[in-house]
Amino acid sequence: MTSPGWLLLDLGGQSCRALVVDARAGILAQARQRVTTREAEGGIVEMDADAILQGCRQVLQEAGAAAADAGRTIQTAGMAVQRGSVVCWDRHTGEALSPVLSWRDRRGGESMQDGQPHAAEVKQRGGLRFSPYGGASKLRWCLEHLPAVAAAREQQRLCAGPLGSWLVHNLTGQGPCRVDQTLAQRTLLWSRHTLDWDDWLLALFALPREILPEVCPIDADFGALVDAPGAPHLQLLTGDQNAIAWLDGQPDADTVTINMGTGAFMLRPVPAPIDTDIFQLSLLDHQDGGRFALEGSIHGAASALRWLERQTGKTVKPDQLSGLRDRVTAPPLFLNSIDGLGSPWWQPGPEPAFVETPPDTQNHHEAYLLAVLESLAFLLRVNLEAMTALVGPARRVRLSGGLSRSETVCQLISDVLEQPVARLQGGESSALGLWCRLADTRLPRTALE
Repeated sequence: MTSPGWLLLDLGGQSCRALVVDARAGILAQARQRVTTREAEGGIVEMDADAILQGCRQVLQEAGAAAADAGRTIQTAGMAVQRGSVVCWDRHTGEALSPVLSWRDRRGGESMQDGQPHAAEVKQRGGLRFSPYGGASKLRWCLEHLPAVAAAREQQRLCAGPLGSWLVHNLTGQGPCRVDQTLAQRTLLWSRHTLDWDDWLLALFALPREILPEVCPIDADFGALVDAPGAPHLQLLTGDQNAIAWLDGQPDADTVTINMGTGAFMLRPVPAPIDTDIFQLSLLDHQDGGRFALEGSIHGAASALRWLERQTGKTVKPDQLSGLRDRVTAPPLFLNSIDGLGSPWWQPGPEPAFVETPPDTQNHHEAYLLAVLESLAFLLRVNLEAMTALVGPARRVRLSGGLSRSETVCQLISDVLEQPVARLQGGESSALGLWCRLADTRLPRTALE
């Protein structure tokens, strides 16, 4: 008899990863494909839809085959997907009719500021802020500017929605177009009161209900992953950040998780929904009428390092971070407004820039690199203090994501927060959160450092 494993697909802003995990959260097999993003003037941040789909298929095949070679059968599967990214497709063929518009893409969202009369109503209905980072304005832009999308709507063939819905549609052999509630929430078209599409929000963005996928709980049976060996059924679909709350088996109101990928997201589960202008209210699942977490956002994490690379023409390599604070004694200050200031200010600008103090003369580039990392750490502190003021101090702060692999970054954050932090081994928080939910257990303490 072969030992079972869980197949986990995690699509983030930088890579697509598939892991097979055993009953002790050990990684039995894994595969990874890089996600390439194109950025251009006018707020354009997009990805090639077909390349993402092909990457997902490849990592599912590679990880599943490696697990099979090791004598493991796949018990079930889960998927975590970047949340605000959207795409339009032909519901009959699965063909993408648009690029993937990243959550960072701001097309169609020029007028989406808090000062608008309906901003408070949008937040009250869905729990998220009225901003261009939601999917609604991007979907509206596609309808108005892409002829293939408009034609498909006229022919009643159009489906438009979160990236995760399109991936499920194709990876399960083009079954019904469905999406889970956490991804639906990021469109700004979903109601936290009905747990379904909201007619008032649909009218606000002039988007017809019939082009959207059906909304389902995160733990629905979404169909068989036909590209994975054994075609295991996808039993869990959720946003990549939302999956992290399940590392504790159940959402833990005493734990703050900071996940540092393209952006940095701070999540703290709450016993009951809290209406606040400072943080978003992110859905974790549908139980008990909806369980939620306060969410803070720093838009410039790995994306800030990419910005530095473009400004200097020098690649930031992971080994550069080791010992950085010992080598740099006088970094400048960095105004980290990459993609706008997130929580607690929620402002579109100003432009990111270094506020010059005498730079370290030994290594100019490393001085700027440390300045970027320090800006991230201080933004995290501001958010943690604001969250503490709302719901009290947390018992534990946990770091995850790609940047958490650096001991230098983790120690810097611990020093700035003035408290110890736990680090998730390997940084695979979204995938392991999927495993915890699927296996109905908490992450073993041995997986934390």
